[in-house]
Amino acid sequence: MTSRARFSIVVPAHNEEAPLPRGLEAIRCAVARSGSSSEIVVVANRCTDATQSIAEAAGAVVVVDEQRNFAATRNAGVAASIGEVVVTIDADTVMHPDALAEVSHLVDSRATGRSPIHGCFSRMNPRPPSQLTAFVIR
Repeated sequence: MTSRARFSIVVPAHNEEAPLPRGLEAIRCAVARSGSSSEIVVVANRCTDATQSIAEAAGAVVVVDEQRNFAATRNAGVAASIGEVVVTIDADTVMHPDALAEVSHLVDSRATGRSPIHGCFSRMNPRPPSQLTAFVIR
């Protein structure tokens, strides 16, 4: 039996071919530094550029979504994900290298209850890991 990934990083994307490679590389770096298993889920929302093919070439799970609602698009990615902890981040955002390690620490240090934990992260401006993208424990 395959073990469940620790993290699912869900990346909603609408015509994000320019910033997506940098964002995916930053996610890969954060995954490596966390030492945890993960999957990256890119939700290609009504894309007319190379967003989908860039995500596929990077090894991401790609969900094609045609909805005109950001929350529904993000939720399509969450529904397709398998990780214990779901982290969402915009396609034009660069994740801090320590972000997932800090999320993992926060999740591990919580009581046994499973409630959402939220944080924020600035677009294209890596901040200290205390400012994280939104995430939730399944």
